[in-house]
Amino acid sequence: MIIWSRWGILILVAVGLGVGTGALLDALLLPGRTNGPSFSMFMGVGLIAAAVYTYLLDRYVLRPHLDKPQQQFVLQPLPERVGNQTHRQIPVVNPQTGQPVYVQPRSSLFFVPVRIWPFVLAGIGILVTIVNAIALIARG
Repeated sequence: MIIWSRWGILILVAVGLGVGTGALLDALLLPGRTNGPSFSMFMGVGLIAAAVYTYLLDRYVLRPHLDKPQQQFVLQPLPERVGNQTHRQIPVVNPQTGQPVYVQPRSSLFFVPVRIWPFVLAGIGILVTIVNAIALIARG
């Protein structure tokens, strides 16, 4: 089961684009080979590209636009019912400073925040690339 919150599902789109980038690089640089260590090596490169895509998604789309801070509100019951309304929204205020309280929503995939995924994908991509590069060199 895939578990995500808010816009975390977009990581799968970035991984798909990265794997597609790796497959495209393999097709352009080593035509005629469709399996073996060279293909897997380029899938590692694709995961590194997915890490870059995920970083760009988080830095330029999620944080400034989709996961921007939102003011916190609480519901206060009204003394008398007004039409259909029984409660009203009151902004939460810090009692010490008197400033409104803002919350930062977070997007995640598998309970891992989006801002951490570029490091996870890059680490896996580097590992896959190195292991398959060594296998390709060993085959000679």
